[in-house]
Amino acid sequence: MQSIKQLIQGLDVQLSNVEVDDVVTTVVEHSRRAEEGACFVARSGHRRDGATFIEDAIERGATVIVCTPDVADSLKHKTVGCIVTYKPEAIGAVIAERFYGNPSSSIKLIGVTGTNGKTTVAWLVRHILRSCSIKCGMLGTIVCDDGHVSKESVLTTPSFCDNSRLLRSMIDNGCTAAVMECSSHALDQGRVAALQFNAGIFTNFSGDHLDYHGSPAAYLQAKMRLFDLVHESAIINMDDPASWSIADRCHAHVYSCRTDSDAAAGWVEVKEETLGGSLIALHGPWGTIELLLPLIGRHNAINALQAAFAAHLVGANAEGIRRALETAEPPPGRLERVGSCAVPVFVDFAHTDDALEQMLESVRHILPEGGKLHVVFGCGGDRDRSKRPRMGRIASTIGDVAYATSDNPRSEDPDAILDEVLSGVPYDRRSCVYRITDRKQAIEKAINDASECDVVVIAGKGHEKNQILKDETIPFDDVLIAQDAIDERLQSNV
Repeated sequence: MQSIKQLIQGLDVQLSNVEVDDVVTTVVEHSRRAEEGACFVARSGHRRDGATFIEDAIERGATVIVCTPDVADSLKHKTVGCIVTYKPEAIGAVIAERFYGNPSSSIKLIGVTGTNGKTTVAWLVRHILRSCSIKCGMLGTIVCDDGHVSKESVLTTPSFCDNSRLLRSMIDNGCTAAVMECSSHALDQGRVAALQFNAGIFTNFSGDHLDYHGSPAAYLQAKMRLFDLVHESAIINMDDPASWSIADRCHAHVYSCRTDSDAAAGWVEVKEETLGGSLIALHGPWGTIELLLPLIGRHNAINALQAAFAAHLVGANAEGIRRALETAEPPPGRLERVGSCAVPVFVDFAHTDDALEQMLESVRHILPEGGKLHVVFGCGGDRDRSKRPRMGRIASTIGDVAYATSDNPRSEDPDAILDEVLSGVPYDRRSCVYRITDRKQAIEKAINDASECDVVVIAGKGHEKNQILKDETIPFDDVLIAQDAIDERLQSNV
């Protein structure tokens, strides 16, 4: 429990029907989590206003509401106190961080942002630190790991109440470091605004989420907000054109990272690439580390460099970095190899045109001589429509054979989405593209069509375990579907 005085000291707020010595038992921003004595933050959301859930929060036991002045006026007849502010989101985030004892200031916190690569970088940071006996928690797209329990994530970046609560759990469970993915939505909505980051990592920037942000400039501005919160080290991929804007925004010391260029604080030299991984040399303040990285693609080389840099700043040494990266596994759904079929099959999360292009170029570079690249891909519904034709162009021009199919159509007509995707396919490549709305059938056809010297990549959903349709969400795992198709192929060849 914490007193109101402890939670609001120095904040620009007014109190209504509550005393500074009153205490709260927890801080929540979801009414269903309210309990007796809770403080409920009635923040405005992108789709719904938290004020509409105040009645539910009160019924569940909330005794204090963080809200705007007009909402506080409407609650004067209620037996509930109010912390009144024009910015419930920002004030609520600070209150939640204080309630849990300001955990972000008591742990080495590393934030990772960028359009692509966040999950892999965060995954590698945790792996390196743990291999060096530095206990590290993680908050990201795939897992939420508090140092004791690792659970499947719901959001890339949790709510501000959950962030502070989970960071406190990490500390209580013996973690001295934590790494978290910071999505543009979370940064725009202030979910991490009250946290203190020791280090921030910028991976790259390309078009995405314009359905939410409205413009590339607004999207980039959201990414930049992480670096307003970073007070020690900014680790920036200077291969990306947007890196200069990020670097100019930083208050922390900037560590530049590059591929195949020594004009940086750290650089990675890619010496050899195969379907089994890449022979790389990492150059940085640790000296030079040469290793075989069991993750394919040049994009994973820069991911490994940035992860190594962050881990080194936290305390990992050169030998620990080398040992860890040589035993690293890709995160689920990030160029994840499926089965042991003679035809290599990979599942990848690439769902933007830039991610798809980088990933496919990486695979194409290591394609066996005479082999063809088969690409299964789609575009999600109710998301940025501008990338659909671009993805159609990329899949059909980098891939030798493309299978345009459904991703998560959500409320949209899957065939209407495919119309937009296929509009980007050049005329001379249309004969190389199959239109198969059913994703399972598309995966099966790609695997059955491929010859032994070919490679199949199934892009778009990666680690996801469901497919979201208009009226239902059904179980759907690209890895399991691909494995079944591989098994059937192997049995038919017996």
